[in-house]
Amino acid sequence: MELDYLNRCEQDLLQAVQDAEAAVTQLRRFAASFLLMQSRQSTPGTNATTIASVKSTEEGWLLISLPVMLPRRGEKDRARFLDEPLRAAIRRYCQDRPLPKFQTCVLVYEHIYDAAYPRRRVTDHDNLELKHCQDVLESAFLTNDTASLCSVFQCSHPGEEVGTRIWILTPEQFGIWLSKHKTSWQKSQETEN
Repeated sequence: MELDYLNRCEQDLLQAVQDAEAAVTQLRRFAASFLLMQSRQSTPGTNATTIASVKSTEEGWLLISLPVMLPRRGEKDRARFLDEPLRAAIRRYCQDRPLPKFQTCVLVYEHIYDAAYPRRRVTDHDNLELKHCQDVLESAFLTNDTASLCSVFQCSHPGEEVGTRIWILTPEQFGIWLSKHKTSWQKSQETEN
């Protein structure tokens, strides 16, 4: 009888943990949609806010901007809260133009962190959650995000405003992007004594 009681307690505890994680995911979605974030912009004609944007640059590159750093990779859907803001930005972008579809591409994730952060607080690239953003971008702009059609490049650098920029480039445009954005990826050659 005591064993049954302990088993029920264990099951109840596990269920409570799952419910709490689901509630956190819902809270993140709510926060992304409605609460103040660093780069809030009013959407014309509405009271809604924009935390993601999509635009074409003069060079013909596609730029997706988020005013947040991507979260650390984990067991749960920590980046799921970015799905709807990204989709909303894509809907706004395609209101007056057709969506471009990339057969092959390079996704450049440019992580911009606060220059005041201690170096140890900057997250390693292999610990950042890219999947949810990439899935949303694939459904809108990419033929497929398989490794044979889509390459990924990540870089981090300090900046005045924390955020993430995701560039969608053709393979031919990638070399030009690298040459024009050296401060985004090229590290100082100075060494500490």
